[in-house]
Amino acid sequence: MPTRYQLPGAGPFARTNRQTIAQRAALLQELLPAAQTIGELCCGDYSRQAEAYRQIGIKHFIGLDISVEIVATNQAKGLDCIQGDVLDPEVLRRFLECEVLFFGPPLSVNCDGHQGLGFAQIFPGYAAFSRLLWADLAYQGTAHLSQQHHPGQCAANV
Repeated sequence: MPTRYQLPGAGPFARTNRQTIAQRAALLQELLPAAQTIGELCCGDYSRQAEAYRQIGIKHFIGLDISVEIVATNQAKGLDCIQGDVLDPEVLRRFLECEVLFFGPPLSVNCDGHQGLGFAQIFPGYAAFSRLLWADLAYQGTAHLSQQHHPGQCAANV
């Protein structure tokens, strides 16, 4: 059976750039100024995102990636990161206390990062991920923000 993922190497790789990260940080400040916990799902090297989060006062962020090498690279940079498959309910369940989740799926086979793929061609698919997150695991995102919320619980038991 052919592989479903085309994983980048452990070297520098990003699905995002300086502008998209700056836009993400600005939107977080505008739309969710009280958010303090972020889960980066299928994170790749998320050191640029982590720096942007620190600059806007985000206190806790953690990455998830299927690649052992990418997880080790992030951890070597002092970033919280765990290894696992985003479509595994037990893995994803650990991120339900994160107020914000960013999902950047791995490059699908035959995607070189420069050619667009149709919605249905991306793997893991957005539909499967969305169904697992919202229907099966009942993720509430910022809807559960309250006095009782404890931001440090995002991806607890790392």
